[in-house]
Amino acid sequence: MSAVVTSPRRSAGEAASQGPGSRSHTPPGAVLLVLALSTFAVVVMQSMVMPIMPGLAQSLNVSMSDVSWVVTVNLLAAAVFTPLLGSLGDSLGRKRVLMLTLVFTTAGSVLVALSPSLPLVLVGRVLQGMGFAAMPLAIGIVRSIFPPERVPSSLAILSALTGIGAGAGLLISGGLVKAGVTAQGMFWISAAATAIGLLGVALLIKLPERATGLHIDIWGLLTLGGGLVCLVLGINRGPSWGWDSATVLSLFAGGLVLLVACFFVEQRVHKPLLDMRMMRKPVVLGTNLTAFLTGVGMYGAFVLVIQFVQTPSRFGYGFGSDALGAGLTLLPLTAGTLVAAGAVSLLIRHIGPKWPMVIGTIVATSTFVFLLIFHTDHWHFYVATGLLGLGLGLAMGAMPTLLNSGVTPEQTSVANSVNQTLRSVGGSIGTAVATAILAANTMPGTPLPTVDAYTTSFAVSGAICVVAIIAALIVPYRHKDALN
Repeated sequence: MSAVVTSPRRSAGEAASQGPGSRSHTPPGAVLLVLALSTFAVVVMQSMVMPIMPGLAQSLNVSMSDVSWVVTVNLLAAAVFTPLLGSLGDSLGRKRVLMLTLVFTTAGSVLVALSPSLPLVLVGRVLQGMGFAAMPLAIGIVRSIFPPERVPSSLAILSALTGIGAGAGLLISGGLVKAGVTAQGMFWISAAATAIGLLGVALLIKLPERATGLHIDIWGLLTLGGGLVCLVLGINRGPSWGWDSATVLSLFAGGLVLLVACFFVEQRVHKPLLDMRMMRKPVVLGTNLTAFLTGVGMYGAFVLVIQFVQTPSRFGYGFGSDALGAGLTLLPLTAGTLVAAGAVSLLIRHIGPKWPMVIGTIVATSTFVFLLIFHTDHWHFYVATGLLGLGLGLAMGAMPTLLNSGVTPEQTSVANSVNQTLRSVGGSIGTAVATAILAANTMPGTPLPTVDAYTTSFAVSGAICVVAIIAALIVPYRHKDALN
């Protein structure tokens, strides 16, 4: 079942196919700067909310349990809108869909900054969740208009912003809290950043686009979106509702049923939201599996590091860092990711995108091996986050180029949307696993985890990264001299 909406076509002089032949007259550096600002602002906006949860609860006069929904609804919105907007970008034009995405994201930030009540804040966070689609849309724009030789390095930089933004968001919010900026006031800053990105996209990106008939795959949207919502909601609320509660188990069962139904539905509709033939291609399937496992293994480290360094040292471990100090601990992650982004394009040119992804998962595994052995001094965590940034930058930086080698230019945004969604779902699972291990092993009379709980979490995350190495190794890619 699909609803068809006819979209106006561009004039004959402007009409052009969306593909490598459609090149912008704007310098690629300017385009990349605008896309980087837009995507970086979105990633920062998602992570900066974590340290300001108590401030939000206080300003809205709600409990911490209630205010935790600002994270949950954001993830739910991202799960639904990222593949949908990626698909719309491939059909309607990536520039115009990216602009629409940034409009809604900016409006969401303004609504959160102004809202006096939690329900309105949650609406704003839903609008902000649409921003997760900015990255795959930007990847599609780069592939459409950049010279082929600049595509791998540009994609590596954009993908590296995922790791950089996550650490930067925590650092920025910690610094703003220290400076006395209110929790809701911070969202004015994110609104300004995405508004500037929107203006830059409108003025600088000259991308001839032809909007074709828009086919909205209703059943695909309902089964995929519903399945992801059930899965993410169950993962996110499991710690508070109970992993063995009837509600959480029902969510997992419902999510599984809907996602299986999506697989069969999408093979029967004329123009599916997800082309299962594309998804079954060995390169696409292998890259997506690696992205999921990498998210599960790596993203839990953020929770582990932040909680560990903020634990008062009188409990036998930890360093008593405040929010700003915890953010600074993640600063080497930014440096490691930047170094990786610079190295990825060189590695892709000489050995192809598969091996940087493999190396990145190996480096990530070494991060947790290091933390298993060394976690008694604060500098150990600076080294570990630097290694994690290097691993994230290499693995995530290589994935778009590897993924694009298996899909047509017209499928670029939706393919990368699915990849990013799997990364996010994996990250949610990794964070939930780490949190569950810490919560199950606490010191008597306190809610604080034991140091053994952390070493167990490091070991589990490292083991998952080992599986990610295996998944990356079996991706059937043979390097070619010319990459799309």
